[in-house]
Amino acid sequence: MKRAAFFAVFALAACAPAAERAAAPAEPIPLRNAGFEAPARPGERCPVEWGCTMHADPDSFRFTLDSAQPAEGKQSLCIERVTPEPWAIAAQSVQARPLRGRKLRFSIAIRGERLSGAGAGPWVLVNGAQGLLMNEERPERVGGQWQRRSIEFVMPAQAEFLEVGATLLGAGRACIDDVRLEAA
Repeated sequence: MKRAAFFAVFALAACAPAAERAAAPAEPIPLRNAGFEAPARPGERCPVEWGCTMHADPDSFRFTLDSAQPAEGKQSLCIERVTPEPWAIAAQSVQARPLRGRKLRFSIAIRGERLSGAGAGPWVLVNGAQGLLMNEERPERVGGQWQRRSIEFVMPAQAEFLEVGATLLGAGRACIDDVRLEAA
């Protein structure tokens, strides 16, 4: 009788919703200068280890390191629209081959000021030998308090390069910090 009760409890535990079971800790995948702590290089548009791009006019967005209100550490990266161009991205590349087939979560701490248009949020792009395999962004009109936003995806089997970052779609200012890439 005791044995039957044990197996009944074991069976019920195995059927418990995933949220009730202990989740395995996420495995961090290192990113370079993920907290924007490296000092700015004179004459550079973007922080060390990051690439910054925008639609058409190269002076339409300003990328600055800001020490006023970082989410973590001493500074964050802020992207601000200066002239009416539609988008800007701050990103870095990661080798994708070792991550093929794995479920990944890319997340950023983000806050916004005066956002219009789609807003700001995390951005992911995956390229293979033949070109684009995946492009996802999650912009929203976030407010002035730090919030964590993420994109979860499975790395395609043909992936060669992964780019992760943040995008600003429209006007305003968005600040990002504490950038993470994790295998779920």
